[in-house]
Amino acid sequence: MTVNKLRRIVVLNFLEQGNDVVGSISLGGIDFEITEMRIGWDFSAAHHIFHELDGEVDAFVLSGVRDKAVFGNREVLHHPTRDLIRFADRTPVYTGVDLITLFGNWTLRKFLREEPHFFKRKKVLFHTALYTPFAESFIEGGAIIQSADPLFLFGVPSLLRSKIQINRFFSMVTTLLASRVIVGKHIFSDWMRRHTSKWMNRWIFGCDVFVTYSALLGDIEQPEVFEGKVVFTDFLTQQQREKLERFKVAHIIEFAPEAASLRIPEQMWSFGLTTAIMDQVRISQRSSLEIGEFALEMIEGLRIEPRRWQGSTHVPRRCAFIIHPLSVKHLSLTPGFSFLRTVPKKIVSLAESSMARIPVFRYGELSFARSELTGQEVICDIYALCATPRAMLRMDENFIYDQLVAAAEDAHRRGALMIGLGAYTKVIGDSGVTVARRSPIPVTTGNSYSAAATLWAARMMVQRMGFVKSEDQHGQLKMKVMVLGATGSIGRVSAQLLSMVANEIVIVAPRADKLLELRDELKQLSPRTVVHVRTDPNEELEDTDLIVTATSNQRGQVLDIMRVKPGAVICDCSRPLDIRPEEARRRPDVLLIESGEIDLPGPVRMNVDIGLPKPSVYACLAETVLLTMEGRYETFSLSRQLQLERVKEIYQLGLKHGAKLSSIRNHEGEVTDEKVESCRQLAQRNLAEWHTQPSSTKRRLKLI
Repeated sequence: MTVNKLRRIVVLNFLEQGNDVVGSISLGGIDFEITEMRIGWDFSAAHHIFHELDGEVDAFVLSGVRDKAVFGNREVLHHPTRDLIRFADRTPVYTGVDLITLFGNWTLRKFLREEPHFFKRKKVLFHTALYTPFAESFIEGGAIIQSADPLFLFGVPSLLRSKIQINRFFSMVTTLLASRVIVGKHIFSDWMRRHTSKWMNRWIFGCDVFVTYSALLGDIEQPEVFEGKVVFTDFLTQQQREKLERFKVAHIIEFAPEAASLRIPEQMWSFGLTTAIMDQVRISQRSSLEIGEFALEMIEGLRIEPRRWQGSTHVPRRCAFIIHPLSVKHLSLTPGFSFLRTVPKKIVSLAESSMARIPVFRYGELSFARSELTGQEVICDIYALCATPRAMLRMDENFIYDQLVAAAEDAHRRGALMIGLGAYTKVIGDSGVTVARRSPIPVTTGNSYSAAATLWAARMMVQRMGFVKSEDQHGQLKMKVMVLGATGSIGRVSAQLLSMVANEIVIVAPRADKLLELRDELKQLSPRTVVHVRTDPNEELEDTDLIVTATSNQRGQVLDIMRVKPGAVICDCSRPLDIRPEEARRRPDVLLIESGEIDLPGPVRMNVDIGLPKPSVYACLAETVLLTMEGRYETFSLSRQLQLERVKEIYQLGLKHGAKLSSIRNHEGEVTDEKVESCRQLAQRNLAEWHTQPSSTKRRLKLI
């Protein structure tokens, strides 16, 4: 029987005082006997232990101290720790700093790969930035870093609020840190424990992310300071983890390797001990590799990974969305502006221009949007501009940009993780690009989900009308479709998707050059689909089955409603609408619908009127909420060039969390089954005559 060689490791825990703790593990054919001595900040006791046990044990581990302070490209040696390490002649001493740096950066990069914008403009508070060797990685992620180093190291209640201030502080205390003064000892006095905790609680309450170490969490007991925060730490015991979850933290991110892979007792886990165990295995195997390379080999061999981060879905996430009145009529329906219904037109015009200058303000909120899959809840702050589309077109773009950025900044202060642009705010200027560049949080126009919902609603209504049924030999519907505003953001993606399901498509826009460019894209995407290019839609209306309008038109009629084929479906996704109610009423045999709106999952509540029957919301607003629900804080839809894959992705994301197409509406309200059937029957009667009449007489058919 083979007897494993016994290795003895002594851990000196500088951050705790009390009785020794003893444990044991086996790894790599070696039995390890571990003794943790909790000596507080007593370097004299540490020297005594080293004197007594040097050469008698196989490894010393220093837990809770560092041999150098590091920030950016600068480092300062901590001489009391260095002197202690040199004091041991025969037994190696480990601190674990290299492993801390490796796993801290590794975990951050893995996390940012999944949530690339998570730390952008967030306040990240370090217990001690100078002794967190991966602090720079948070800056690379876009964080605003803060640090409590003056309090932690010297008992001075001062918060460093930027990278510049941390660098200045580092320069000021370099001599002291490099001296043989034992900084940090003050934290073990009862008076300093109470006062350190008071200041730390205040600073944690004001941050978004708190970066700390497990051993430093003991004195922070106020649950309210942690609610909704992200805690980034080395390692948590099960008791600590449960405590933070009771405090309602939003995320817990641990960068330690999974303890199960190394089987280290939870109550004495540390990076220093992990490093010591790995090196003792290396020594026993007489490996020629250096400790760093051998550690990487063990990480590969044992498949060691950082702990998975976890989120608390019971803590709501916050986002924001900007709306504005679509016309003076909408503005007059807003509380406080009802006087516009009765005053002369000149006063209305003057009021419209004046109110467009009112600063953006928080209008209300949407709450209790809750994923059916994960239970994640989202609150959306609704911001409002008082500018109509007509007023925006007359204004300086930079003024509108400033208003939208101001809303984003206020939303960020309230905890929003991203913001969406509604209606004309996503059309003006460069379609959100400048706003996104200046915003402290990611910006989306919502156009991807708007396009998806538009075609979702259009497909449903074409099916309910029942005039398009057959497919060709390639599986495409024998249907002629038209997209007005085809070179715009939503129009372009609508044309791409429709070209894949219909065997004939007409694309319409003012610029012929852009249309020809889009035609080439469609032919490459759907080579069997016949593509027609038009700058005037009217000649193609008489045999078109589905028309999607997405023009952001402000100049009047976009098509001749009297030339539209009976039984056709018109899906108007423009805001303001392209088809006016009086036009629609002239053609009761044509089914006019507005773009598809969305019912978000959960018992959604809204304390403001956004122009839809509650709880339905615009698809662009729904995109913002769904991305927040999923944890995708990114500029998902931006500029005038939507990506087809993004449209498909947000559609699937909505299905995943339980979003549904709401009741479809038009100028008369909800499009009920009775209204669809009435339109269908009238269209059926008129179609026979329509097909036999020449184009010049079609508009004289009896349509009512």
